Amino acid sequence: MPTLRELRIRRLFSLRALAKRADVAQRTIVEAEAGRRVPQLGTMRKIAAALEVDPLEVDEFRTAIEDAIEGKEAA
Repeated sequence: MPTLRELRIRRLFSLRALAKRADVAQRTIVEAEAGRRVPQLGTMRKIAAALEVDPLEVDEFRTAIEDAIEGKEAA
């Protein structure tokens, strides 16, 4: 499953371009790609929509969503 960074690069988006397209802060993308922070579900949806994928197709998002369903705390 591709990571957020891999999907962004495949679509030839810079960090700034993806952030603008998703209407989120660039820092949100940076921190998500670095694994320092998991965005809230609404933000995941915005980023995934900007990449034209389902949130479950983004490795980091899928893990966070599955953990939330299982009731696990976010890392």
